Amino acid sequence: MDAALLQDLAIVLQLVILEGLLSFDNALALAALVEKRLPNPTDRKHALTWGIWGAYAFRTLVIFIGVWLMANPWVRVAAGLYLVWIAIDELFLKKSGDDKSVPSFNLGFIKISPFWSVVVAVELMDIMFSVDSIAVALALSKKTWVLILGAVLGILMMRIAAQFFITLIAKFPILTKTAFILVGIAGINILLDSKHIPIPFTRSSEINIDLAIPEHPFLLILFSIFLGSILLNWMFPQKFTRK
Repeated sequence: MDAALLQDLAIVLQLVILEGLLSFDNALALAALVEKRLPNPTDRKHALTWGIWGAYAFRTLVIFIGVWLMANPWVRVAAGLYLVWIAIDELFLKKSGDDKSVPSFNLGFIKISPFWSVVVAVELMDIMFSVDSIAVALALSKKTWVLILGAVLGILMMRIAAQFFITLIAKFPILTKTAFILVGIAGINILLDSKHIPIPFTRSSEINIDLAIPEHPFLLILFSIFLGSILLNWMFPQKFTRK
């Protein structure tokens, strides 16, 4: 086999592994989202299925425009702010009675059903979480087929993980809240990684924070919170029983 092809396949494998690691909090959050808002297990499965097809389409599109997209620092800022907002909304603003009843959205003459509103939410969350994954992928290779294959296999891994987390949430209800805590932390870390962001209407001023937690310690923090939540639920199950 050609050495260059072997190298490309090795990069695909790296992309799949990295996608799985970087999407840990994403998969948990997606599982919590559909589990909270869709009481019917069949609807949950369909929402994740539609979500994965949308993710495929988005990732493929971004691979072609990814260099331009990742070069715009405001994209990362927008992604970070959106993830922080999702966490605040789910943890503090939603009432407990809203968990199992998603209202239909009316956009003028367009009405979006509860099911499709969840699909849209899944798509938006995946897009915002994709920023880091796409940046890593583009850093590893510039070959289109390598990036697409890595993204397809990686998203499939995330989809399987999300289905697994739905089962896990049923056993450990605390993970519903934990998921959005991790979403908020991920959003904050993206914002802390803000570098060379130009301030509009100025010639030379820019924002430089550059205080993000490095990748490996960050993943360790996420896993520690995840495992700590499961342990807490196991020790005090009566405090986290579903109402």
